[in-house]
Amino acid sequence: MLLLALPACRDEGRGQLENELNARYGMVIVGASDSLANDLVVMFPSSPFADRTDAERRGTARKVAEYVRDHYPNYKGIDKVTVAFLTKKETVDDTLKHVAASYTFTRAELGSPQP
Repeated sequence: MLLLALPACRDEGRGQLENELNARYGMVIVGASDSLANDLVVMFPSSPFADRTDAERRGTARKVAEYVRDHYPNYKGIDKVTVAFLTKKETVDDTLKHVAASYTFTRAELGSPQP
């Protein structure tokens, strides 16, 4: 689903952001959900957060979105940040990713970057 929508090309800022989020939260994938790249997506594949309560996931998603707001150099060029927690479901031939929960925050909700 979301994984297929992420374009292969990435800007350096996204790569750096992905590295920083990996260090803070574990494995993440950062990309854009459309060709205009105005929706930044942060996905947690096989995340332990996926099994937590909605309130815990939502709180973590908000912290991640705020981290994006404060550390992504191209933040002003995006309209929203989506944070998705995925789980693994084994199939006979392949592993499919399923979104356990997804939270979207608009730039208006997140406000201006904080120092």
